[in-house]
Amino acid sequence: MVGLIIPLLLIAFCGYIIWRAGDTFLEGSNYIGRNLRDGVKGATINAVASSMPELFIALFFLFFLKDVSGFSGGVGTSFGSVLFNSLIIPSVAIIGVLSKTKKLSVDVSKKIIIRDGSWLLLVEIVIIYFIQQGQITWFESIILLLIYVLYVFYLFKTMKGGHQINYEEPFTEKEKVSILSAFIVFDLKRLLIGNKKLNSTRAWIVFTTSSLVIGFVCYFLVLACEWLGSESYNVPFIGEFNGLNIPILFIAIIFAAIGSSFPDTIISYKDAQGGNYDDAVSNAYGSNIFNLCVALGLPLFFFTTIYGPIILDENVIGLITNLSIWFVGLTILSIVFYTRKGGVNKYQAYSMISLYFVFVFYILYKAYLN
Repeated sequence: MVGLIIPLLLIAFCGYIIWRAGDTFLEGSNYIGRNLRDGVKGATINAVASSMPELFIALFFLFFLKDVSGFSGGVGTSFGSVLFNSLIIPSVAIIGVLSKTKKLSVDVSKKIIIRDGSWLLLVEIVIIYFIQQGQITWFESIILLLIYVLYVFYLFKTMKGGHQINYEEPFTEKEKVSILSAFIVFDLKRLLIGNKKLNSTRAWIVFTTSSLVIGFVCYFLVLACEWLGSESYNVPFIGEFNGLNIPILFIAIIFAAIGSSFPDTIISYKDAQGGNYDDAVSNAYGSNIFNLCVALGLPLFFFTTIYGPIILDENVIGLITNLSIWFVGLTILSIVFYTRKGGVNKYQAYSMISLYFVFVFYILYKAYLN
């Protein structure tokens, strides 16, 4: 039991630090990318800010575990985040809005959902096709990166009707806090620049520092997932413990994905609370596209350029192919839910959350059988 508690506590701690550092990263990136149009901001600036953990996690999985195991961890994290982002994040944001207002439902832009959902489905199908070929090279990673470039280009060419979102100092409701208080809650922005307001220089400072903190913490998140999935593992200065002895793919789909998705949840929740429903949802879908194209594609490019192609064994190909029905099916279902006539009500939001937990139980069942 202790062997399971240690990595789970480490994953929870890493998730908290990622959340707090992600808040600071978002503040810096929001200032740097201020005054973008609605919908575009959520699918680009917010999506990149909230998806930095997935990029670092995929990078560490590949270079820490190497080859097939590392690829499984990176893919598992990316696809697990896709489902968490599609099913949990918009639903939590919607429930938060409905619980504080007299609204019976929340309307989001069908155009944005269909736009981002279609691109997401395209990327999912492309990655599943690549995996079924049994080999991942630098060429496949370049294709993923090019798809994201085309997606961003398409956004800026088609979102001409949105209104400008003027930058406002985030978290203005906070009173001035001491360095000690900021340290206790890990308020990274306050630790870096105190109670001063952001300007261009300070925004770049918090942007850069918070990204380095996220990267550092993601190493330990990957390490905790590796411990949890191992038959046995050794903790320095403490001793040897037993893990679950299951493939890293299953661990990454649930634990690494949830641990890395805290920033996405907080960002979308705050956007929805401020009335920016389009950004709240487009952030989730834009994050998914970034996760699969860049957060997975960029580490794959570096790894395959240095070490050569990743040859996938039949077991990994079979596992991911079987799970692809869930990935594609639940993505389509989420698009249908969020584009329903009359908006999304609380019961429909709870239904989406329930579907995610059904998926989690299925993953645990498959891991047990394996």
